[in-house]
Amino acid sequence: MSNKLKIFLVFLIVITVGVGFYSKKIDEKSKVIVPISAPILENNKPVEIKTTIFIPSLKQGKLISEEIILNPKLNNKEDILKDIIQKLLNKLEEKNILKKETFKYEVYIKNRTLYLDLDSKVLSSAKTPQEELLLIYSFVNSLLTPGGADNVVLLINGFTTEKVNFININKSYKLNNNI
Repeated sequence: MSNKLKIFLVFLIVITVGVGFYSKKIDEKSKVIVPISAPILENNKPVEIKTTIFIPSLKQGKLISEEIILNPKLNNKEDILKDIIQKLLNKLEEKNILKKETFKYEVYIKNRTLYLDLDSKVLSSAKTPQEELLLIYSFVNSLLTPGGADNVVLLINGFTTEKVNFININKSYKLNNNI
């Protein structure tokens, strides 16, 4: 056998032994179970999740944006959207745009379309077409701003409806920042 072949064989044996030791070391490390713990938040404060709602300014004839803090315990899309609607209804009552009463509503998402089922009393409180349009887009923009849906279909008392007061609502609404 030539010297070159002997050196090459010794080199292969050294590499094989080295790879074997390295493989054994990795195998031993993989048997050690390291517990995974949840990340610790600074000062154990819950993370504030903020979003924007839009409130009609009837005097200015446009929507005014306002930031709200969502309930951090909610993790379901529909529950988060219901929280947004409830906070919007509270603001509308606070600003005397809606009468203070209990309004029924439901919201669900299907194929990036958000279906908002409102009580007919919500839109019937509008006195002019402009007020009704501002009220509609206050819901549409408030629900579409967080993302997750592309458009909103309005239902009234569980059914599609042509009109409540002035505006044909039998269509799909998209986010409109120019209103």
